[in-house]
Amino acid sequence: MTQQETTGQNEWTDCRGGEISGLVRRLKTQRTLSRRKQVVQSFSIAAGLLVVVGLGWLMLPGEPAPVEADYGGIVCSEVVKHSKQYVLHQLDPELAKKINAHLGQCENCRRKMTMLRERLGLGPAKRSTDSGRHAPVSATATVAATIIP
Repeated sequence: MTQQETTGQNEWTDCRGGEISGLVRRLKTQRTLSRRKQVVQSFSIAAGLLVVVGLGWLMLPGEPAPVEADYGGIVCSEVVKHSKQYVLHQLDPELAKKINAHLGQCENCRRKMTMLRERLGLGPAKRSTDSGRHAPVSATATVAATIIP
């Protein structure tokens, strides 16, 4: 039934056949469309957030580059680069002097140099009286070499 207003009176009239079912169908369709719209909006927001988070992740700085110790005017990576020539006494005296000074202060490089000498079968480092030769690899050997003639 539908309500019609006439001159001051409220009258109800019968609905045409299928009018209520048509109204129900339209309401269901509107509700379905409304739900779809909400789902699309939700997915759009979620996708946008993922993009923002992903870009933020990519823009974050990576691991900071390790700071190398700079002892004797040479950094660890340079000492490692020349380590084989150092233990084989194949470096010019100036570079050997820098590496020697570095090894006197850098435990990590001393350890690597000792491992290299062992791997090459050279045994412990020895102090040479020749100033162009290399100093001992270990700090203990350096002290012992300066005390014991």
